[in-house]
Amino acid sequence: MEQITEVMEQMDHLRKHNSNMEMCYKNDIEKIKERMQKMLKERKAETNKEPQEIQWRAIHPYKAIKEGECPICRGERHLIAFINGNLYSKRCSCFEKEIAMQQLQKTGIAESIEKYTFESFQITEQWQQKLKQKALKFLKEKSKWFFVGGQVGCGKTHICTAILGEFINQGKSVKYILWANEIVKLKANKMDDENYQRLINPLLTTQVLYIDDFFKTEKGKRPSEADIRTAFEIINYRYVNKGLITIISSEKTVDDLIEIDEAIGSRIHEKAKGYNNIILWEEGRNWRLRK
Repeated sequence: MEQITEVMEQMDHLRKHNSNMEMCYKNDIEKIKERMQKMLKERKAETNKEPQEIQWRAIHPYKAIKEGECPICRGERHLIAFINGNLYSKRCSCFEKEIAMQQLQKTGIAESIEKYTFESFQITEQWQQKLKQKALKFLKEKSKWFFVGGQVGCGKTHICTAILGEFINQGKSVKYILWANEIVKLKANKMDDENYQRLINPLLTTQVLYIDDFFKTEKGKRPSEADIRTAFEIINYRYVNKGLITIISSEKTVDDLIEIDEAIGSRIHEKAKGYNNIILWEEGRNWRLRK
């Protein structure tokens, strides 16, 4: 009898012990749940938080500015910022503009940047007003392209150069090419991979590329297959890499480009949607003949 009583007491003790263990386990689970819910709330709040704007400043913010020096970088040409505790630097927009102008000097368009502005673009007809409005609107776009084709001597190069000049002022890296000249150089170096890559890579990767007189050929002949392959390489790279801005002027329309090569024309059509400007051939629209 005593043995039975002892066994029953042991079993009762075990039940109490197990009950306490179960209670502790439940409490632990609840605590874990609470911590997880708290972490999820904090993470959600962090995700919804507006991204903090990076504050770029001059390396020496209290340095006196000499006459003619940039007020942003105070003549240092670089800016710095602390991002997540780490120090970063970048070129100031004044330095980017200086580099861009040096590069454009080699192409012969640097003087045109000063001459062909939005202010100097003459407006006497509605189509000119519409073209200028679209160009100004385009400057606020992030990844669109600008195309203007058609009539010779109607200001296509002027309006595209004005856009290019504004992007230079924004500190973007820019490249300008006259298609007929550039395609000759690219094809001449096609068999020399090192030189070819040196020539074409800047056209592929620059933030802003302006192609002037795209697919212009002698006496209106169809572009050669080599021309088309090279053009596709440039257009396709910039098409698949978002954020690269391309400006194109041509005597051809987008429909003409699609007829020449559908892959090229359709890509330009898609990227320039909303900014596909066609100037119809009409007597009196060639301003060069008025001079």
